[in-house]
This record gives sequence, structure tokens and C-alpha cells, in this order.
Amino acid sequence: MNSFGPGNWLLVGLLSLIGLFAGVSCADNYRLEGNVLPTFYNLTISLRGDANNPGTTFDGEVKITLHAVQTDVQQITLHKDDIEIADGAWLYNDAGDLLKDITQSSLTYDQPTQQLTVHLAQTLALNRNYTLHFKYVGQVQSGMTGLYSASYVEQQTGKTKWMLLTQLQRINARLVFPCFDEPAFKARFQVHIGRAGGVNATSNTKLIETIDEGNNRFTDHFDVTPPMSTYLLAFMVSEYRARGNISEIAVITRPEDYNKTEFSYNVAKSVLDAYGDLFQHSYKDLGNQVLLHATTPRFPHNGMENWGLIIYKDAVLEHEPYYTDGWNDKEHTIRILAHETSHMWFGNSVTFSWWSYFWLNEAFARYYEYFMAHQLHPEYQLDEQFVVRQLQLIFATDARASTQPLTSPEASIQTPSQIGYKFSSITYAKGASIVRMWRNAMGGANFDTAIRAYLEQHHLGNTEPTDLFTHLKTSWPAVNISLDQFFYDFTEQVGFPTIMVNISWEERMITLRQRRFLLNPGDGSDANLRYTVPITFATNLSPNFHNLTPYMYFDKSVDFVQLSLPEPIDWIVFNLKQSNYYRVYYEPSLLNRIQVALTKTNHSEIAVENRAAIINDLFNFAYIGMLDFADVFKFLEYMSGEVDYVPWYAAYEGLARVVKRLPPENLSNFGKYLGDITASVLKSLGVSLRANDTVLDVYNRNKQVAWLCRYQDKNCNNKVREKFESSSEQLSPDYRETFYCAASRSGGYARILEYYANETHPTERELLWRAASCTRDYRTHYQKEILGNANSVSLKMVGLAQLYEQNPDMITPIFLTVTEDITQLATALDSWPKTAEALASMSDYFTTRTQQQLFSTFIDENQNLFGSSAEILTEALSSVDKHVNWTEENLGNLIAFLGQRNSAAGLTLVSALLVMSPLLNFLLG
Repeated sequence: MNSFGPGNWLLVGLLSLIGLFAGVSCADNYRLEGNVLPTFYNLTISLRGDANNPGTTFDGEVKITLHAVQTDVQQITLHKDDIEIADGAWLYNDAGDLLKDITQSSLTYDQPTQQLTVHLAQTLALNRNYTLHFKYVGQVQSGMTGLYSASYVEQQTGKTKWMLLTQLQRINARLVFPCFDEPAFKARFQVHIGRAGGVNATSNTKLIETIDEGNNRFTDHFDVTPPMSTYLLAFMVSEYRARGNISEIAVITRPEDYNKTEFSYNVAKSVLDAYGDLFQHSYKDLGNQVLLHATTPRFPHNGMENWGLIIYKDAVLEHEPYYTDGWNDKEHTIRILAHETSHMWFGNSVTFSWWSYFWLNEAFARYYEYFMAHQLHPEYQLDEQFVVRQLQLIFATDARASTQPLTSPEASIQTPSQIGYKFSSITYAKGASIVRMWRNAMGGANFDTAIRAYLEQHHLGNTEPTDLFTHLKTSWPAVNISLDQFFYDFTEQVGFPTIMVNISWEERMITLRQRRFLLNPGDGSDANLRYTVPITFATNLSPNFHNLTPYMYFDKSVDFVQLSLPEPIDWIVFNLKQSNYYRVYYEPSLLNRIQVALTKTNHSEIAVENRAAIINDLFNFAYIGMLDFADVFKFLEYMSGEVDYVPWYAAYEGLARVVKRLPPENLSNFGKYLGDITASVLKSLGVSLRANDTVLDVYNRNKQVAWLCRYQDKNCNNKVREKFESSSEQLSPDYRETFYCAASRSGGYARILEYYANETHPTERELLWRAASCTRDYRTHYQKEILGNANSVSLKMVGLAQLYEQNPDMITPIFLTVTEDITQLATALDSWPKTAEALASMSDYFTTRTQQQLFSTFIDENQNLFGSSAEILTEALSSVDKHVNWTEENLGNLIAFLGQRNSAAGLTLVSALLVMSPLLNFLLG
């Protein structure tokens, strides 16, 4: 029998809940006891507002079908928040007979836990259905939780229009109706929305009937949902229009934006079909006939996976020709649609049992966000982009004392703030990286088999990580390590290791050791953690970077492992495609050889992900003192032949942190260095869009032009100036800000400012303002546009920041100009606190003692003007001292290298092999 069929939900759901709550305690009274389980909510929401006035309150009525799973239950405890229950409640038996008219005196409420307790005169019979009935008044929230309002200005009429919508994740269903607001309390819902005429309602399921109540009032009745958690309930009331069939699949947006949703609608359909094929169960097999994708101008997230009614920010689903239809815009749409749609399986059908296991939802959603999107749209090469945009990104968070494990002990996640703690980048990006590691280590076919079995077994139920691990182990090829230990190391432990590679060329022996990577070993982190690590590698004799099956596993219980080479090699690279969750440190002689290999044809077939991994690792090893930044820059000389986007992405991420700390007088040397190592990629891409550009060409050109022109590369500036002066072609949205910024910096300031003055599209005006603010004519822009123009305070803050961020060599004269008469800026920003914030942001670019003294003197002479905001400046000055100290301690050799390199006669790129600083003995010991 198909376990995804509609006839099995009750048995599966009840068995899951009974098993789950058998061992649940009421820690600190924030958790419900689980002695009463809901199975059905009949919910009516009567809205008092309309499209012209959203109202501030609503009337609610809910009838909750529930039953006791323990004996002697004489009270029912559930959640409510910001709801007024004026008339008490009523309890009915399964025949519909009134058992108790519950007065207010029989209701008690605990504000800290948001728990409402209904005290009964008699105990509930075991496993017998009852109906608990409430009538209440709720609040239309001013924030973006519960039921709240959003507005927009109708373009044709100029009228302000209102809509009402919900956001119930994490624990905000209790703002809309009394409920058992924990993810394991799954139940079916039937929603009824009372509304004014002229608007329409949508909810999780198909609209089955609309009743005309008279007096321009209507009630919409929706179909019953599958059993689901309270946080997934959703509804929306608006004047919106649907593209598609609202009884099946549609994109719902403002009528005037209908023509902007064709792309997202087509992606939504293809993504839904692809998941049905991948998991071998279609969306409809999950128990819902409808999947609607709705937009809103006001939303706290990119999207929210409410079952059947996914709600997004407008920009995710809408593409306006010329303005928001570039490659990057569409990639964002593809990824977020893939992410939210995956939740219909991971999260909605199969739901974590408690928030401590939240990664069971989000790790898979983030993983499929990239890899399902890659399957459907390979032109974005999201399999490669994942490495630099997710895995390498999260390494920085996971290397600090403030990190957290994917799985937290349930007892530690109880309060609302503790639940919020699990909504971290660790849950998403590390979780996805670990899922990717598992899939690649066990093999794609095995992984897919395990996932299908997991989803099928636990359909409409709740799970813990062990439920997932059971299926992964069943499909995992035989290995000589404990898979349970492997899973534990990367889900219940924090952090990740560095695998340190030492090689004896004479004995053809490689020794691997591991050490936890920490950005600051003195921050209280446990440096002694060890991990079970999959080992993969390729050599010049076998440069196969596609075989991601581990050669072996480095067992955490051993101090080192050794690999014997059957014959001499030129180089070896570990962790193919950075598939596994760790860094790799190569001893100097091996790193030298890898650099040589990278300078050869096709980079000796070393994968782009590994080139990016080596670059990212080197920068981070330099940050913790394992090598010198000068050595990293020497290694990057190989990039004079690098044209691929992913390694350049990694390089610029690393360079951004270092170059920000270079003193202004050294930036010209850096600019010369950058111009040299980017020669091939700039020659390949140019500064103009081409008909045969790949997506990553577009992204790559953006980075190259932005960086080269910012650091005054003459070749870049000349090419941009020539292009800007000789052509008026329409630029892609992906490239427009970068190109106009470079043009403004290269003499096109007046023309860009004219574009800005004549533009009416709000987002394009902001883009043009940022671009104009890249000018090197900082005094004119500051005096006439920032101080003298009627721009908003936020735009003035942005414009000022652009001046020095886009012209970092001019930070000192810009500071002196601004502080000549600081009252002018305070007047323009209409606030001394804002002025202090602006100066503090500027000081983050100070790198010398001279700049530090200038800032200190300014504070001493002007702190009285700032009042209490002077504290912002004092804190900023303290940060400047730390930054200058860091520069003096870490960048001396790099500064010397850049100076010597640019002064050496006849210097050619990659003229000598890298000579790396030896690793400290204790690291090799």
C-alpha cells in the first residue's frame, strides 16, 4: 500500500506523536506535556478591514478536536499570545454534546511561557475525541509575525492599497489562534476567512466555496489540509491576481505586476515536477492539491514554505525588463523556488520533532536550493558556486567559539530565544555542506535511495536525526569506520578540522594529521575536538577529480594516517572538489609543486573547486599565523592564467579582508599587482558584455571591473572610459552598477548624475546614486549632492560611504573634507547619532597611526557636539587601534613584497616558485 495515500495519515501521525511524547518532559514549563493531542482545527478568521484599511483587530473562532493519550487528564494546556478570549470556552464530546461551559475563572494564563490552561471539572476519557471551542479577538500585528498588514501604492491610481497575510514560523501561530504551537503536534486544519468584498483570500488549500453573507461581506471556505504543524498554516487577503490555476499551481501577485511573473511561474512548475521525479512521489501524493506562490511587498524572509501557500518577497518572483531581469535576478528566483518547494517534502510532509533538530528541514532545503537548481539550470554552475558561496562562507562562522552544532540537546532549546538560536547560518549552510559530503561519500544513487525511503516512512510524521541516519546507513557502501561516529562528529560536535599534509619525497610517504581549525584558539573553543574524515585525492598520474568516493576514512581515534605512493609523483591534491567539510594544509615543498601545476595548461586538470579551496585555505591559514600573507600573494601569481569565476570569487573574498587593512600609500602597489595577475581574465572578458557570455562570465566580469577600476588599474579605467564615451547601448542589470560606478570614477560622473536626475524608477535611481557616488571628485559630490541635495538621509549615508569605499586610497582627504565643518554633515543627516555612525563607518578604513591620531584629535575637539553619541566614536577609535595593530603585526612582509615586486626590473609573473614560511613545529608535531 502506498504510505503516501490519504487513508494512512491518521495512523502514521498518531503513532508518531504517541511515540514522540512518551518521553518528553516539560523542561522549564516551556514545553507542552503531550498528554493531550489535537487532530483537527476548524478555524474561522473574520477580518474587519479591507484593501483601503487593514484594521487593527480581527475576530476569531476555533474548534479544536483533541483527545487524551494519558489517564487522569483534568486540564488542557495550549498556547496563545496577544489574543483576548472574552467569553471563556466550551468543551464538547464526540457526539457534539456540550460537556462544560468553561468560564474565565477556569482559564489560567502564564505570560512567560504563553501557555493557556483550561481547567476541567472531570478527567478526559482516554483516546476519546473532544472539541474545545474558543471565540476571541486577535490583533493585526505591526511587525511581521502572526497576522499582519502590508501596503503598496497602486501605480495607475496612486492609491495606497493594503493586504493582510500571515507569518507563523517560528512560534507565532499562537498570535492568530489558540493552538498547540509545537512542530510535533500535527493536525488537519480547515480555514474559513470572512472578508469584505473587492478582495480575495488564499490559504494552504483549494478554495471550495464562497458564501455571500450580505452587506458586502463574504466567507471563503477552504479544503482540509494534510496533517501539518501549526507554523505552516497561512492565509492572505488582497486584491492580487493569479497566473496559472489557483486550484493547482499559480503565482499570485499584484494585478499591475502580472507580466513580471512569467519566468517564476515556469520555474515553479519545472521545480515541482523535478522533485516529484527525484523523490518518486508527486506533490499531490503528499496530500495537497494546491501549490500557490504569492508575493508581498513586506516580508521578513526571501520565502516561507507554508504548505500549499508559499509567500515570498516581491523581488523573488517578479522580474521587470531592464531593471530586475538579469542573470543574477533569475538565479535568485530559481534558487529560492527550489529551496521553498523542497520544503513540501523536507519540513512539511516530514517535520523535525523539535526545534533542536531544525537542520532536518533547512540543511536539505539549502542543499537542493543549489543542486536541484543546478540540475534544472546548469548554466549557472551552482554545483561549483556552492563551494565558495556556502561551504567556504560558513567555515568562518564554524571556526569561532560562538558556533553551534547542527543538533542541539532538546533540553537546551526551550525558550523562544533558544528556539531563535537555531535559526542560524550553521543550520542552513553547514547543514547543506554536510548533506553534500554525505551524498558524495556514499554515492548519488545510494543517497537518493536513502532519502526516498526516509521520506516515505515518515510521511506526515515527525523525525529526529537518528531516523535519517538509519536510512543513510542502510544504503551506505561498506566502510571500516563507525558511521554513527561519523554522523555524530559533524552534527553534534561543532567545528571542523584541518588535514595537514606532510610528504617524504624520497620515501614516497604521505602523512596526514588533523587539528581543529580555529580563527582564535584563545576564544574558549575546544581545540582538541577530532573528526572522522573522508579522504579523497588526485595526483598528476591520476588527475581524476570526479571520483568523490573516499579512498579511506581518517578515524578520529588515531593520531595520523600514512599513504604509501607506489611511484613518484609531481603533486597531490586532497579533498576533491572540496566535497568534504575540512581545510587542507600542504607543507611548503608540496604547495610549491601545486602552484607549478596550476600554471600549466588547463591548470593540470585540477578542478576549479580545488583551486578555490586552496586559495581560501591559504588566506585563512595566514589569518591565524600558519603562514605569511606575502606567501599567499606569491601563490596567487598563478592566477595570471586563471580565467574561471569560482577561483576568482575565492581570491576576492580573501583579498577584501587583507586589502582593507593596507595603508593608502601601499594601494598603488597592490593595484599594480592586481593588474598583473588579472591580465588573462580581463583580456578574455573585456569590459563589455558579449553575445556568447556564459552566466559565470557575466559574474566574473563584474568582479574584475569592480576591483581593477577601484584600485586604479589604468587598463581597466581606459577601457571603461572608452566604452562609456563611445556607446549608449543598454546595459544588463547584472552589470549596470559596476560599469556606471567605474565610469563615474573615470570621468563620467556628470553624465551618471544626469542619468540619476532623470530616472523615475525607484530602485534604478538608487543604483545610479550609488554609481555616481563612486566619483573621485569627492569634494564636489560631498558639497553639492550629499550636503546640498534633498536626498533622504539613508541615501546620503550610502553616498558618503561609496566615496571612500570605492576610492580607498582617498580615505584621508575625504575624512578631512567631512570634518572641516562637521555641523554641516549633522545638519544634512538631521542627527548627531547618524553623524557618529557615518564617521565610525569611515574609520573602519583607517590603517595608519596618522589616521588614528587624526580621528583621536577630532573626537577630543568635537565630542561635546555629539552628546551621548560620542560613545560611538570612542568605540570606533578603539577598533581603529586594533586594526592598526593588526596591520603592523601581519602585513609588514606583504607590504615589502608588493613594493619590491613592482620595483624589480624585468619582473615577470611566476618567475620563481613560491617559498613558503615553514609551518610551526608544533603544528607538524
